[in-house]
Amino acid sequence: FPIPEVIKNDTIALPVQYFNFLGEIESGIIEINIYILNDVYELFQILIEDKFPLSSVIPISEFGNNDDLSMDANNCSCFNFRTITDNPSLLSIHAYGFALDINPLQNPYINGKKVYPPKGVYDPTKLGTLLPSTRVVMFLKERGFVWGGDWDKPYRDYQHFQKELPEFLKIRYKDLQI
Repeated sequence: FPIPEVIKNDTIALPVQYFNFLGEIESGIIEINIYILNDVYELFQILIEDKFPLSSVIPISEFGNNDDLSMDANNCSCFNFRTITDNPSLLSIHAYGFALDINPLQNPYINGKKVYPPKGVYDPTKLGTLLPSTRVVMFLKERGFVWGGDWDKPYRDYQHFQKELPEFLKIRYKDLQI
């Protein structure tokens, strides 16, 4: 889908450092909405302090804007101009750069027998898995993000965090469609 100019203008590529699953520091880039810059910057400081491992942090454009390919690669991402999973008529909060996905293979979307990514397994004993008591989860919730692992729906999305758009952005983005 072509990305509207208003979204392009509000999206930045933030260089970050993180620990990989081998305990080595790596560099990556996460594309985010400028209005959550402080939240994401501080999140990556916490990830480094806690040595919480990430598999990769690569812009979704490197995966052809394909969320499935990014999840299969266990990629941490934010901005992706796309629709909601299982509802192609509505824009995802990822389309505005206000949602984060962290370690999709350790923290999959689970709806009954449907699992995204298909090789994802939620096992709280495994490294890189998000739990209610994980500092990352607590920090993001304190900053106003909702965690998909808390959802009281027929599904859980353990990798997913989203923050509601401020009113001025709802107005700015009101006419956006896919």
